[in-house]
Amino acid sequence: MQIRKANPEDLPSIINLLKTSLGENLIPKSEELWNWKHVANPFGISPVLLAEDSGIICGLRVFLRWEFRQGKQLLKACRAVDTAIHPEYRGKGLFKNLTLTLVEELKYEGVEFIYNTPNSQSTPGYLKMGWESWGKLPLKINFNLKLGKPNNQSLPSDWSSIHSLIDQIEKGSLYSDRIQTNLVPGYLKWRYEACPLLPYHFISDGSTYLLIYRIKEGKIGRELRIVDFFKLPGFGENEKKQLNNRLKTVEKNERVRFTSFSGLQFRNDLPLEMGIMPVMSIGPEITLRKVSVSDDLLRQPWGWSLGDLEVF
Repeated sequence: MQIRKANPEDLPSIINLLKTSLGENLIPKSEELWNWKHVANPFGISPVLLAEDSGIICGLRVFLRWEFRQGKQLLKACRAVDTAIHPEYRGKGLFKNLTLTLVEELKYEGVEFIYNTPNSQSTPGYLKMGWESWGKLPLKINFNLKLGKPNNQSLPSDWSSIHSLIDQIEKGSLYSDRIQTNLVPGYLKWRYEACPLLPYHFISDGSTYLLIYRIKEGKIGRELRIVDFFKLPGFGENEKKQLNNRLKTVEKNERVRFTSFSGLQFRNDLPLEMGIMPVMSIGPEITLRKVSVSDDLLRQPWGWSLGDLEVF
């Protein structure tokens, strides 16, 4: 059994292993998705380790590169994402071996920590490997109790119409005392406009604000999930009124049961009208793993958006 780094020629075998191990489920396994996720990522190409036995790839572990920023301080991170073990090789400790080997390699690349949002079945395994549970992301929820009659759903968003605004957001110094995703050039286009998994939409006046959302079907009804929100200089009362009117129109047209937004980004002075319900810790569970950082990760001033934590 050999543990080695992947190379571009391994991609067809990797896709086959993902299909064999995980099936298609809701997320199709394809070279298009892999290249968007692990090659085109503006934070860098993903580190990938493979387990190979007699020329057959039987195990895979991938971390997605990410960057955060707190004020002017840059924090290099990774997100634990894809993993696959061939059914005939399960129960041999490959998942743990691949994961911890990759963690060790990242120490020499300046990566400070790893984060992810595991499900209830995989969380215990991560905790045994040194991950810590931060808890569930707080969410601000605004319920819509009157759905009314069906209306036309929103048309696909014309992202080309706000490219200049996106450039302005990514080039601007939107520093925060909270730890938030580093808006490197190309990030917003990669993350939302070019995403092959889900259709994302936006509400914007083209100059002073940008609200990015998606519609998600759920057990209790349709959710309008605000994944990111940016307010720029020049935003005033007229823009606030316009923003909320447009948001209500989308909620009505999409027959949304509730709207959600990150409780770590919601503030009382935020221009979004989100009702009177308190912020509640009901979002995805977040776990963290130190790599080269010595700080207590659980006590840091995190400012995750829902877009940072969606499974993709």
